[in-house]
Amino acid sequence: MQTGKRGIPRWRQAMIGALAMAAIRTMPAWGQLPSTTTVQKADAWTRVFDGRSGWTGADGIFAIPLSGYEGPDHSAGAKTLFVFSDTFIGEVDPVTHARKNARMINNSLAVLDGSLPDTSKIHFLWGRDDKGGAVSAFIPATPSTAGKADTWYWLQDGFAHKGVVYDLPLIITRNPSGDPGFQFQETGIGLIRIPLGADGEPDLSRATQKDTPLFYKGAKTFYFGCGIFANTAEAGAPDPDDSVYVYGRNSLYVARVQVDEFEDFSKWRYWTGNAWDADISKSASMGVGGAEMSVIAIAQGALKGKYLLTSMAVGPDLYVRVGESPVGPFGNPINIYHAPEGDASASIYTYNAKVHPNLSANGDWLVTYNVNTSDWAQNLADADIYRPRFLRLRFDPSATIRTGMPRWDSPGSILAAGRYGPGYGLDGRWWNGQAPLAAAMRIPAK
Repeated sequence: MQTGKRGIPRWRQAMIGALAMAAIRTMPAWGQLPSTTTVQKADAWTRVFDGRSGWTGADGIFAIPLSGYEGPDHSAGAKTLFVFSDTFIGEVDPVTHARKNARMINNSLAVLDGSLPDTSKIHFLWGRDDKGGAVSAFIPATPSTAGKADTWYWLQDGFAHKGVVYDLPLIITRNPSGDPGFQFQETGIGLIRIPLGADGEPDLSRATQKDTPLFYKGAKTFYFGCGIFANTAEAGAPDPDDSVYVYGRNSLYVARVQVDEFEDFSKWRYWTGNAWDADISKSASMGVGGAEMSVIAIAQGALKGKYLLTSMAVGPDLYVRVGESPVGPFGNPINIYHAPEGDASASIYTYNAKVHPNLSANGDWLVTYNVNTSDWAQNLADADIYRPRFLRLRFDPSATIRTGMPRWDSPGSILAAGRYGPGYGLDGRWWNGQAPLAAAMRIPAK
């Protein structure tokens, strides 16, 4: 573990310093405010998941490097496991794009060989029943799920460690009283342990499952696994402490465990806002999170030493928050992209954005989000709706991010009010757009 003064990890020093110095945190100089942030469609990646036979669409899409190395600029020649939740299996009409012989299963997988968006280098995996029909890759088989009808797994985030893939799936039960498209409820979190075979790919025949205590329902309800940050040397973390940080929802929560003790839930600790505690009920909210999300460490550039949280509610706006450590404090949400798919239909919605660092280059982050519709008939009529979309995110962190879309004016978002108008800096602090700034807040001229 890399440490600084008195053996304290550098990120922990940064967190302490940020709390003490929040009042004088540096803001961008006035002349630097025009943004160079770009979010562009990564169409070549999106086309890889535009299936027309067999696997024809899914949501979820976490990317797990099977080498265990999570950092950017390192995936050439490596293999990546993609995990998905609800998945369509069947055929797609090449002319009308309507689904044929469609069957929805609750989870599936894919393995990509290498780092390029190449359809010849990816293959998709799901289960088969005794008649050869498509079924989920993983069907719940734990003490808490035994004998329960209408119960399934939605796969959440995971990581690979010493030749084993770990995933923390949501345990889902049907809820007929829910709104159309949302007729389900979360009832628990499982652990799936998948050894890698001699070919370096998951050996599903040796996968095991067990229940976990990572679902809490009391005065508040939260559950963990919607994002994982492996802060280990094996994962390529820039300031490792050999811990795995596991994020929870509904708002943002975090748990921590030493990587070699991941399967021992008595060793897990939960962040209370100022300390780690063995009691999950003492978990403290850290503000806005997401149903699915990512937290990545920034190792280069002006944000070096920071942690970037990326997520998206059920709605069009993809946002980031910048933190001082894997447990924050994280700045306010900053909207960086408006997903256009929902503009075409009131029933179409977007959700669950995240960064995939192992498929990225430093400063050039590959991002996904999901598209769906609450109208089942629409999903059957148009297979182009229900599949992930890919973006590339680049930004100059010395600039205030600007959207150019004045309708993004809700609390916690960016207000586009002219070239030097008010907005949030990447540290999450609000700047009122007035000059001159106090001398202590200026970045020295170069």
